[in-house]
Amino acid sequence: MKRLLYACMIPLLAMSLCCKKEKKVQREGFVNMLAGSVTIIDGGRRSSARVGDSVRQGMQIETGENSFVDIYFDENAVKILENSLVEIRELEMNIEEQSEKTGLYVKNGRVFAKVAKKLAKNDRFQIGTPTAIAGVRGTEFLVAEEDLKGLVACLNGTVEVRSEVSPEEQVIDVSGGKEVVIEMDKLMTLGDLSDENRRLMEDITRNFQDAKKDIRERFEKKREEIRKAVEDQRQKNLDSIEKQKAMDLKNVEEQKALDKANVEKLKVTAEKTAEEARETVSKKQEEAQQKLENVKPEIRKFKGTLE
Repeated sequence: MKRLLYACMIPLLAMSLCCKKEKKVQREGFVNMLAGSVTIIDGGRRSSARVGDSVRQGMQIETGENSFVDIYFDENAVKILENSLVEIRELEMNIEEQSEKTGLYVKNGRVFAKVAKKLAKNDRFQIGTPTAIAGVRGTEFLVAEEDLKGLVACLNGTVEVRSEVSPEEQVIDVSGGKEVVIEMDKLMTLGDLSDENRRLMEDITRNFQDAKKDIRERFEKKREEIRKAVEDQRQKNLDSIEKQKAMDLKNVEEQKALDKANVEKLKVTAEKTAEEARETVSKKQEEAQQKLENVKPEIRKFKGTLE
């Protein structure tokens, strides 16, 4: 019976592992606007970026002198400024949590982020650099990195900043109108937002164009595809579970029938053995009685001789 239980558990475990693999769905960002030299690096392949190009997890974006690119991730957007190299490290939806994760890594240069969409409880939008990680829930902020010197400047909202070069240092909340500098072997320095960075972010905010109509439509299409994929996967999982339940029930019933047949067989065998044993005992008793009857005359004769 234990073997049957193990056999039933194995498919369920396999199905569970399979479901876990399907918990994350890759999302896409799209190039909305660009100027100058902008290159998308996908693995070892480099190509010039164009408006409408897809941006996916694992890609890198490189900008040249006097260049920039605006990338939309649904309602949220980033502007990668000139002479920058940025990697898209996380761009996915977690089906189980019903959450979206967006993570960029600025190897060098500057990125302005506008997190317009209100993030849900398990959502995450963060930008990392070799020196810091900036995480937000809805704000406008600038992240810069050059020669292991980082900067996080906040125009509106609040940015949570953690040092990557001094992990033991406490997290700092950088609110609107403030900026923090992160350097190797130094404590993070929080101060007022510089006039230069304020003007830069205000100019970007004024000039940030809404996502083009075709890109909005692509977002809607992708969102619908993801929703359908989630529903299809959920239905497949339910169907697989019901199918497995039916198979398990059938296996259990078959095992019960087999066990019952074996019990009946054992009963018949036991009764037959007991009957054979009784017959053997009875036969032995009859043989002993016959032997006793055979020796009785001799016993009487011997007793007469003694008298």
